[in-house]
Amino acid sequence: MGAAVLARRPADTLKRGDGEGQIVGTVDRENLWTVQTPQVFRREIILAALAKVRDEGLSITDDTAACEALGQSVKLVECDQPNPKATTPADLPYIESLLAE
Repeated sequence: MGAAVLARRPADTLKRGDGEGQIVGTVDRENLWTVQTPQVFRREIILAALAKVRDEGLSITDDTAACEALGQSVKLVECDQPNPKATTPADLPYIESLLAE
């Protein structure tokens, strides 16, 4: 495979909205996943994927999206345990509470 990512199935109901903040439909969650860290790749795959993103000026939200742009398959590895990460300062109180336990 050469690429894999920890993932969870969404528990929340997902809604599609319009440009005015109104619900226009419910999204079927059957094949949806939220991806997390870690994201792991063979070195040559991630380097080629990130080069493609850079060279084509693509906008991505994570490294798996770079692999998708390259046409590289990424294995979803299901995780049913909480896997918090600190992305913004607002995340720190939660992480600190976990560390205090």
